[in-house]
Amino acid sequence: MTLETQKPKIPVYERWFGTWQISVNRRGFSADDLRQAYDDQAPMWTGKLMKLGFLDAYREVMADFTEGDDDAGDAPLRVLDCGVGTGALSVAFAHEVAQPFDLSAVDISPSMLSEARTNLSGLDLRFDGQIADMHSLPFETGCFDRVICAHTIEHLASPNAAISEMCRVLKPGGKLLLVVTRKSALGAYIHLKWRTQRLDTDVVKTWLEQCGLEDLEELPVGTGAWTRLWSTAIAGRKNEAASFALQDNTAASFRRTA
Repeated sequence: MTLETQKPKIPVYERWFGTWQISVNRRGFSADDLRQAYDDQAPMWTGKLMKLGFLDAYREVMADFTEGDDDAGDAPLRVLDCGVGTGALSVAFAHEVAQPFDLSAVDISPSMLSEARTNLSGLDLRFDGQIADMHSLPFETGCFDRVICAHTIEHLASPNAAISEMCRVLKPGGKLLLVVTRKSALGAYIHLKWRTQRLDTDVVKTWLEQCGLEDLEELPVGTGAWTRLWSTAIAGRKNEAASFALQDNTAASFRRTA
């Protein structure tokens, strides 16, 4: 699988004035540039997440996300973490979920995957991490019970295509958790620093609904003001009757962050 090396076009501003459309776009990072940036950051990444309060915040999000799962049975869940980074979101899931689970993970950065493998090594689970394109995930349709993803889709040229792929590999009745950067002052800083898209939460919910997710719920990202201002989480369940005829997205490159 080839990751796109071209720099994507990131929309910044668009407005119509009568019959005229004014739009401003910014050139995003190429896959190679972003991979190198996160390879460089990998040894320090978990420490940064701890300092910012995200390790505790992820635990609190996962406590809400896994509520009611205690009676789901004893068979191992199949879980996918898209943009796993150093494994912080998966570690939080492991501490809160009652069932055993097998974890698959994708990321653009080999060094991040290596850190994730180390951070997850003390947990009772099987881990399979690989470099992969979120727009064309290398997994069969409907094979995961849970799909989780934090601070990743805003770095994509086609975030809705990546959402379609995450929903495709999710089983009917399975649950998805998406943590995204808010449109806020802190979000604007991330937007400028990492050339990300500023995603509207209602638009993200619409994309999820179009892919067959229902019972969508916004969850607070921790109790601290910093993490709540920075991020929001959206959880949903795939409709039992959802069609598997979702788009097979093969274009564009993979991006991730915290």
